[in-house]
Amino acid sequence: MNEFTSILQQAQQLYVQHAPSEFLTQAVPAGIVLLIAGIVLSVLGAKFARFGLTAAAVVVGGAAGMAFAKGNGFAPLLGVLCGAFFIGMIGYQTYRLWVGVGTGLVVTLIAMGVFGQKSILPHVQTFEQMPVQTTAGGATEFTLPPAATQQAQFERTPQDWARDFWAYLTERQADTARNARGILAVALLTGLCIGLWATRWALIISTSVVGTALVAIGAATLLARSVPESCAAFEKNPGLAAAGLAGFLITSLILQGLLSRPVKTESE
Repeated sequence: MNEFTSILQQAQQLYVQHAPSEFLTQAVPAGIVLLIAGIVLSVLGAKFARFGLTAAAVVVGGAAGMAFAKGNGFAPLLGVLCGAFFIGMIGYQTYRLWVGVGTGLVVTLIAMGVFGQKSILPHVQTFEQMPVQTTAGGATEFTLPPAATQQAQFERTPQDWARDFWAYLTERQADTARNARGILAVALLTGLCIGLWATRWALIISTSVVGTALVAIGAATLLARSVPESCAAFEKNPGLAAAGLAGFLITSLILQGLLSRPVKTESE
C-alpha cells in the first residue's frame, strides 16, 4: 500500500505542476461533478450505454454536417439532419465495436498500472530527482540545473513530460520500454476482443471500474479541500480507503448486473 500511496503522490504532484490554474481554483465544483458522474456511471452506465453512444454520435454528426454545409454552400439545416442521421446510424450499428474499444482502454490502463507500479514508477522517481555528483572527497551533493533548464522544466506540458520521460526510460531501460509496448498491445487487443465477444459483461465491468475511479477522484478532491486532515488519516490507514472503494465497486457490479439484464418476452 505504500507503493500505491507513492503513485497517488506522484500523480498529485504532476497535476499541481501542469494543470491549468483555473482547474486548481475550481477544484470543489470539479470534484462534485466527478463524484456525481461517477455515481451515475456506476449505476446506470451499462443500461444506457447504447443510448448515450448513439446520442453522442448524433450530436457529432450534426456538428460535422453543419460545418460541411457551411463550408460548401449548402443549407445548414440539411447538413445537420443528414450528418446526425448517418453518423448516428453508424454509431448505433457499431455499438459493439465501441464497447470493445472502451474495454480495451480500461484493460490497458489496469495492465499498465500493475506493470508500472513495479517497473516504471521507480524510474519516474529518479527522473524527477535532481542530479547528484560525487566530490573529490567521496561525498555526494545535489547540483541545480541552469536557470533556463529549470524554467523549461517548469513550463513543460504533460505531453512534453511524457515524451521526455519515455526518452529517458528508453535510453536507460530498453527492456522495460519494450515490455511496456508489448503489454500495451496485448492488453488493448484483449480488451477489444472481450468487448466484442461478451459485450454486456465487458460494459458492466468497464463502467463500474471507470465510475469507481471517478468517485474516488471526486471524493478525494472534496476531502482534500474541505477536510484536509482526512488525507493524512487515509495515508496512515490506506486499507480503509481501499476497502471502501472495493465495496463501492462490488456494489456497482451487482446493481448494473441486475439493471442491465435482458428483458424476457412472454414467449420466452
